[in-house]
Amino acid sequence: MSGNGLTAGLARMIARGADAPVDPAAVGAARRAFIDTLGVALAGWQEPGIGQLAATLSAGDEAIALYGGRRLSARDAALLNGMAAHMLDYDDVAAHGHPSVVLVPAILAEAQRLSAPGSAALRAYVLGYEAWAELAWRETGSYHLGSWHPTAMLGTIAATVAVAALNRLDPVSAGHAVAIAASFTGGVIGNFGTPIKPLQAGRAAANAIEAVRLAAAGLTASASALEGPHGLLRGISPSGAVDTHAPPRLAQGPDDWRLLSEGLSVKRYPVCYASHRAIDGVIGLATENGLTAADVASVTVGLGRAQAATLRFAHPTTGLEARFSLHHNVAAALVDRAVGFAQLSDDYVRRADIAAYYALTRMELVDEECPDQPGMAKFDRVVIETRDGRRLDSGPIRHPQGHARQPLADADLDVKFLDCARHGGVEDRPALLARLRRLEELNDLRELTA
Repeated sequence: MSGNGLTAGLARMIARGADAPVDPAAVGAARRAFIDTLGVALAGWQEPGIGQLAATLSAGDEAIALYGGRRLSARDAALLNGMAAHMLDYDDVAAHGHPSVVLVPAILAEAQRLSAPGSAALRAYVLGYEAWAELAWRETGSYHLGSWHPTAMLGTIAATVAVAALNRLDPVSAGHAVAIAASFTGGVIGNFGTPIKPLQAGRAAANAIEAVRLAAAGLTASASALEGPHGLLRGISPSGAVDTHAPPRLAQGPDDWRLLSEGLSVKRYPVCYASHRAIDGVIGLATENGLTAADVASVTVGLGRAQAATLRFAHPTTGLEARFSLHHNVAAALVDRAVGFAQLSDDYVRRADIAAYYALTRMELVDEECPDQPGMAKFDRVVIETRDGRRLDSGPIRHPQGHARQPLADADLDVKFLDCARHGGVEDRPALLARLRRLEELNDLRELTA
């Protein structure tokens, strides 16, 4: 596909990316993404929605899904694993959404179909992240103030780039795959707090595989499906504040990948990232001052408008809704000084003593936006007023624990993975982690799911 536009630029990157040199640090970052994403996918096994989706899928012979070791088509394996990985909202975040929850399931499924080595899978991830970042920087507003689910929209394109690279598509076919994927995007913020939000991530992974299959079969699409006047980026921009004219800024050298310069933020809590700063602030103040929940008269959280719009359940009734509830996460942080699996069960959310604290929390909107975290305020702030008259202030909170600028150590990532695998009922957790730690050494990615 010729031209200087975004669609053609991504096509050229796909064609040369299968053999382009990649900095070992980028490969290491991709490996960490696989470990984190597959960990949270294993934890997601236990949610009812996964079994309900699995019951609709027919047997296949291309890939093994994490759920029950079922043999499925690659497309269905990506769909099921993608939903599982996003079910608990515990997967990583970057640039408007959740890159790995779409990239990893799509790559894992297609790499199994192709009997591709782990090194090719990790390289495909680096390329897919580069595509995600390229799309994301062009939008200067916040997708979360609109209706489209950015993970489902950007993720479909990014995963198509990764899957097309695994298949070594030529520039013409690669361009058509990206353009076809533009018509396969879909997902709305209105379904946050329900099982359909994670399903949207799984469908993005599955649709990427479908787009590549169709392009490889000869189906064609527009050369400006992403950047044209009636293309995807203009269609999903909440306020039209999107740059569709700038030439692509894609990686030019082995150490130029945006996975290194922008990175991934790994979650310490299995809830929407918009509340992580506040959780850190509440737990920090409670610990430093020896507070119990009964000591607290009120909690004021300063945060951005898009964050507040996403955290829209002031009185959640399920664990899924609680993941998008600042009020619940503050209450859990006060009562238990923790927000984890135990604090997000339906029974916990419905406890009267927990719900009693919801009324203590108030949002204070902040208009100044964070330059490196779209949709977030430049800083969040937590102020706790106690019943004995104290006013405790967290000060400005920019980067929660696990943010790309404050990353988790490998040992902490291992702890998270093992906890997630335990929650998912996996027995031989250390052995699986060991295989993931040497992912680039696997000659066939099917070894990972054997």
